[in-house]
Amino acid sequence: MKVEETPNPENPLCFDLPKLLKRGGTASLQVDWDLEDVSTTYSEAHHLRGELRAEASGDKVVVSGELNLGWAGPCRRCLETTRGVDELAVSEIYETDSTDGETFEIPQNQILDLRPMLQELILLALPLTPLCSHDCRGPLPEEYPAGSPGGQSVEQDIDPPIDPRWEALGALTFEENESH
Repeated sequence: MKVEETPNPENPLCFDLPKLLKRGGTASLQVDWDLEDVSTTYSEAHHLRGELRAEASGDKVVVSGELNLGWAGPCRRCLETTRGVDELAVSEIYETDSTDGETFEIPQNQILDLRPMLQELILLALPLTPLCSHDCRGPLPEEYPAGSPGGQSVEQDIDPPIDPRWEALGALTFEENESH
């Protein structure tokens, strides 16, 4: 039996568990969530959109679907704000005897709130160090000169000193000996 119903408008990211489990059916949910306070050190989530399906099977509920996550954060090279949209695949199981870290607990009340699960997935999906483009060269040299402390520039062609522990490796040569 397929049940096409949207959860309570007062709780748009929740499913009515008794109806879902009693009928053993499927319910769908359109997600359109403006996110607040979901962020990592370097990026923050702004919007989550897509469709989720909840399917009841015995004492389990499987929530699955595809969502688009809009995020923003400073580029790790140029520090300009960059934005992106990533796909977020959802495939989670809720059960009465959940396994820590693998499945989620079916709540004792009558409502299955998806927000904690979605927040966890969002935090895992946010980029750790955003990049505005793969060919980003960083800040402009005229505005941000890369010199040594004190304003004195360092010659770029000079090799750094070799660690004395590795100096002997520089003397090694590999000659191919063709005698059999």
